[in-house]
Amino acid sequence: MAEFLRTFAGGSLDLLWRVFVIVVPIMVVLELFEGTRGFRAVVRWWARIVRHVGLDERSAAPTLVGFLFGLAYGGGVIVRDVRRHDLPRRQVFIMSVFLSMVHAIVEDSLIFIALGASVLWVVAYRILWAALVTLALTALAAHWLRRRRRDDTALRGGPGSR
Repeated sequence: MAEFLRTFAGGSLDLLWRVFVIVVPIMVVLELFEGTRGFRAVVRWWARIVRHVGLDERSAAPTLVGFLFGLAYGGGVIVRDVRRHDLPRRQVFIMSVFLSMVHAIVEDSLIFIALGASVLWVVAYRILWAALVTLALTALAAHWLRRRRRDDTALRGGPGSR
């Protein structure tokens, strides 16, 4: 039993150290980088990529932070930017769907790769899957909203009612 506990404690401390070495530098660099001209350029570049899943430039910075560094740190940036830029509900929905599948891509990927996972499986397929699901759910939500508005208009006897 003592050997089991010693192995468990040693493995846990080793994993904790690996996570610490990856996460803390990321957080420090992000704090220093945010607000600089370089950060704004990266956000504009990212906005061109994420517009394909329906996000606009105002949503790019919080999505980038959540994508790279996770929801624990990115959540604060997301909440701050949603309030600061008065982002519409649709943008918040798209961000939530996309980030639910690809948050912390750098942090998680480095940890999984350090433990022996394949870069292709951890990064490429995860991003592709997130983009496809986001597009599908956004299209479904838009269809549902159009149908609901049409039904509401018909109930009120508005234009196009039966």
